[in-house]
Amino acid sequence: MKNLVNILLFIIGITFIIGCSASRVDVIKTSSEIVKLENNDNKQNILEDQHQNSIRFEYLHYRPVEYEKHKVQENENVHPNKGGLIYVYYKNTSNKPITLAHWRWNNFDESVWRLDNLICWDRKYGNKINPGQTSVLEINGTSKDFAENNDYNFEFISRNTWKSVLSHSGKLIKDQISIPLIRFKKGLKRIEIHVRSSSGDKNIEIEEIEIIGKQKIGLNILGRNLSPSGHAIASIELKESLNESELVIIKVNINESGKIRTVMAHRRAFEDYFPIGTWGAKREDYLMQRQHHIDTCVEGSNLKSEFYTKEARQYGYKSLATINYNDTHSLRINKKQSAIACLQLSDEPDWVTHPQQVLLHDSIARNAYPYAPTMTTLCRNVTFFEYAPIVDLPCMDHYCVTAPSTSKWPSPYGTKLEETGYYTRDLKVASEPKPIWVWSQGLFDWDERPQQTVPTPEELAVQLVQNIGNGAKGILWFTFRKNPGLEYPKTRNAIRGWGRVLRLIREDLLGSEPIINENIESPSNVDAMALVNNNRIILCVTNKDYKMYPDGYKFNKQEKAKIKISLPSWISPKNIVKILPKGVKEMDCNYDNNGNIIIDIDEFRDAMIIAISNNEQSGNAFKARFKSILLDERRDFSRGADDFVESYINGKPILNMEIEDPSVETVTSSIDSDLIYINVSEIKNTTDQVNAFIKSNSVRISSSNYNSKIDHECYLNPDGIIVLTVSNRNNEKRTVLVNQENLNFIKSIPAESTGTFLWPAQ
Repeated sequence: MKNLVNILLFIIGITFIIGCSASRVDVIKTSSEIVKLENNDNKQNILEDQHQNSIRFEYLHYRPVEYEKHKVQENENVHPNKGGLIYVYYKNTSNKPITLAHWRWNNFDESVWRLDNLICWDRKYGNKINPGQTSVLEINGTSKDFAENNDYNFEFISRNTWKSVLSHSGKLIKDQISIPLIRFKKGLKRIEIHVRSSSGDKNIEIEEIEIIGKQKIGLNILGRNLSPSGHAIASIELKESLNESELVIIKVNINESGKIRTVMAHRRAFEDYFPIGTWGAKREDYLMQRQHHIDTCVEGSNLKSEFYTKEARQYGYKSLATINYNDTHSLRINKKQSAIACLQLSDEPDWVTHPQQVLLHDSIARNAYPYAPTMTTLCRNVTFFEYAPIVDLPCMDHYCVTAPSTSKWPSPYGTKLEETGYYTRDLKVASEPKPIWVWSQGLFDWDERPQQTVPTPEELAVQLVQNIGNGAKGILWFTFRKNPGLEYPKTRNAIRGWGRVLRLIREDLLGSEPIINENIESPSNVDAMALVNNNRIILCVTNKDYKMYPDGYKFNKQEKAKIKISLPSWISPKNIVKILPKGVKEMDCNYDNNGNIIIDIDEFRDAMIIAISNNEQSGNAFKARFKSILLDERRDFSRGADDFVESYINGKPILNMEIEDPSVETVTSSIDSDLIYINVSEIKNTTDQVNAFIKSNSVRISSSNYNSKIDHECYLNPDGIIVLTVSNRNNEKRTVLVNQENLNFIKSIPAESTGTFLWPAQ
């Protein structure tokens, strides 16, 4: 036994020596080779780590909490927000996907900030970042840790290696260059981007504008050289249309005192739409509401209801589709419904619902129905920063007379009418670059002011123009009820009159941004707000000289009011008109020695809108459209849109040209159809072409067809009738879907024929 043990030990020893020798022969030949191999191994590990986990910091956008504190005071602000919004943009520069585990701020994991209630919420657009992909992290910080001028260190931890793959340090400073608005036009192929400077003394030049990951075929920049407190607008056309709901990131490269740097912004892609809406809509009231220019209403999300299957298309309605948690299944199994303007998540959640719950509701809605933006209505300006950035369409309500209020009022029945303008501005600042909607005070009878339970026409007008002038991209009347309308017919007529105005300018408003106040001068008793787009200025004016009485505010008429505007470089006024509920009237102007325009307003009592345009035919176009708008006040909308579209083939009238069982969704998705967008606010030029359809003094207006399979031209006659000619040069029938504001109609054009369609401008 002893000898056997010795033999076994001997064999083991020999095997160990041979193994070591073999290893030494195979691996360790010389000391220099050892070092070489070890260095190669380490280098390979480092390269693989970098290869798999390379995230590059692109830009950090910081926006400190901002809201009106001096002119407005909320009744309840127990936990004031002391932080701000942080958007971190980053890019995967490797050739492999990277999965992010979590972020760190000042050496603490995201869970610490979240569980200690130091942030309100945070959101990533997916944890997996593909090679070359750029994404964004949103952090809504409410504690003083996220106050302006604080130092920070930010990190991303990779799930691949559990190591930091991005580390960036800096100071939280609000950028003086910002992107206040990204606007998506119909078809999701053309985008307008506003760039604003509040630099004070720096001249900024815009070098390039990029839509990350998208190929553009056209770029035009107005105001490329940004002066202090200046403004620029970029128009971009893409090679391919965007997908609805996809995340779009804008990158603007600027030259700042010889140094090139980047400014970025983002939002989800949806065709922007300006609603004129209301809360309640009974079937028996549809006709009355449409004749008062209301085209959007609150509805449920049951897509099998009669509203969606019939009435929406019949009356030309869109819906604020209220979506609850239990509605998502029915939405998920349905395709796109063109009548849905947005998904309304909740009403005034800033009273009772934590932002985290709203964020969850928003996420569920986005996944259930990706074809429409999410929307919620807020009411407390001290919480706008916490709630507004969550949804695609932030909305607010703040009524200034005979209504419950979240703010402190000087009287039980009312406050300054400009207060709703402050709230609109606060919501906009918290929401940029997204559009915002506003509930404006209409026909709802509260009892806080028994002698006049709804706003007077003057009170209604001032509040509305304040909402518009401070950046609203949609107006929703709260509300338009039949009985108060019968009791207060003057206020009801005011809604109809201002509905005319909204229809005339809403396309302009969608593409406009407020001009910085430093560029506007007006008398102390006049509030002047100017918005600019790529071809005109919309000047919104309200009278601040009034006294508050329990039976309605009394206004002192303003006379000889002078308003001076420092014009953006691309605005060269050729036509000026005031747009009032009763009509459109020409105006004159003067200029000072510095080239600033001076508008002289002879007199006004409550509010007015002035359009300052580059095109000398703009006034005629406004007047023509006003005539067509008046026709709608007598139209029987129950007969459907096709009832008032005249159709001709090769000059001969044709009846019943619509497709059997027409479906906007089917036509839009069909490769055999052409989608034509009409924009009456974009005047191409005047025309000398006169025939049986196109009248003398007509103007050519914008029409777009991205498929380019047909030729088309569109004109606006002086009587307010639109004339669209579509030439089908193909050897087979073509189907066209025409879209103009809330009007959609479908027509077929035989092979090698020309279709002509006439209808009153919508």
